[in-house]
Formats: sequence, structure tokens, C-alpha cells
Amino acid sequence: MLKVKNLESGYGNLRVLRHVSLHVNPGEIVTIIGANGAGKTTLLHTIAGLLKARGGEVVFGGEDITRIPVERRGVLGCSLVPEGRQLFADMTVNENLMLISNLGRFGNVGENMYDIGKITVVVDNRSSML
Repeated sequence: MLKVKNLESGYGNLRVLRHVSLHVNPGEIVTIIGANGAGKTTLLHTIAGLLKARGGEVVFGGEDITRIPVERRGVLGCSLVPEGRQLFADMTVNENLMLISNLGRFGNVGENMYDIGKITVVVDNRSSML
């Protein structure tokens, strides 16, 4: 469903992403984890089209979307909901996962989410507390 290959991006003269590659199969849920300043937001902004890729490619649903405008990416189903808007601040982590599960595209999240290990420690926390 989503393939990122050798993606490069950044701000002005600052190159933040260098040769980043990842692949997300249909039905998979993937997390991007890293320290502050590691490039997580830059990666998501580049995939969504909010930042221009300086190199590499982004393929979504079998279509190369690397050079298409952000508006068209949204129509294709590739978009970003910034957390800064606090749209889901009052929901627990568990409620957020259940919301995704109810879309039916990710299997039964409820049965599988505790396989991750220590996630049980945070599922009842409000997302704004994470």
C-alpha cells in the first residue's frame, strides 16, 4: 500500500532525510519511533506532500505520488492529521486504536494490540498525556 524508497527531504539548505526507505503492506500498522529532531515529522510531511521530496520516491496504492500535489494525495487517501489540533486529545490510546479497528481495514486491533508487550501500560492514558 505504501512504499518509500531512498526518500530525501528537508528545510531550506538543511537536509533532514537521507535515503529513507520503508514499506507498509495492506492491513499493517507501522509506527515511526525516534528522538526529537530525528526526522519523524519531516518524513510524514514529505509522504503527505506538505514538504517536497528532494530525492527518492513515494508510492501509495501502486501510484507514484512523489511529485503530485498534496490535494491530490488527499483524494487518493494519503493525508496527515496534525496532532497539534488536539482532535483526539480526550480519547485514550485504547479508544484511538479501537477507532482505527472500526474502519475494518486493519483486522481486529482489539485482539492483537496487546501482543506489542508493554502497550498495556499506556492504553488507558489520554493521548494528550503521551
